[in-house]
Amino acid sequence: MNEKKRNILITGSSGSLGSFLSEAFLKEGHWVTGLDQAKPKTNELEANYAACWRFMDCDLTKASQVKKVLEEAHKTRGAFDVVINNVGLIYNEPLLGIKNGQFSTHDFDAWDKVIASNLSAGFYVTALCAEKMVSAVHLGVIINISSLCASGNAGQSAYSAAKAGVNAMTVALSKELGALGIRIAAISPGYLDTASTHAHMEEKQLEHIRQAVPLRKLGQPKDLMSAVRFIIENDYFHGKVLELDGGLTL
Repeated sequence: MNEKKRNILITGSSGSLGSFLSEAFLKEGHWVTGLDQAKPKTNELEANYAACWRFMDCDLTKASQVKKVLEEAHKTRGAFDVVINNVGLIYNEPLLGIKNGQFSTHDFDAWDKVIASNLSAGFYVTALCAEKMVSAVHLGVIINISSLCASGNAGQSAYSAAKAGVNAMTVALSKELGALGIRIAAISPGYLDTASTHAHMEEKQLEHIRQAVPLRKLGQPKDLMSAVRFIIENDYFHGKVLELDGGLTL
């Protein structure tokens, strides 16, 4: 990445990928604001990058909270150069299951929560950050973290629907924001070697996926960081979903 010091916002900053991205940008000397509902488990970022790092507690599924927190963030650091909508919630449940010998449906509250976390949160943040960018006559880049599950994954109807929404939202907003000087794009990662992936999948499943990927391996957080850098630095990349899955969906 070039030497320009950027003002960066990362949602879901306490998770595996969010904390990795935050630290990677801080190491490069950028200002980073992290939004999440829970602080990182360690205070290493505050200890090592106090001058450039700021964590702000926020339930990103609540529009009123997002508006309040971003108003404060914008007062402190102004319009962001880069916004990364990384917050999300992986959830597994079939549409129809069997409990106590009877059919049961997918939990409706869980559906609402998954859609809110993976789709609505990104919409709120994008709208408020784009408004600030435009009013400040400030060029910016917005990157949405999607998933290969956007094409539809059995047992993950809520998660798949949310990520498909992220892709469609990215395209729709690119047609609105491009003329205003704001680029927007999405990254659709495959299976990354993170704590979250291992928490939601058995090792036998992961080994099957490794063998299905032409490169015979899971992706790494650094691979996602490289994709983020590409989008930030390439001024002509706009409105597209960048697939990052090792060729799994070929």
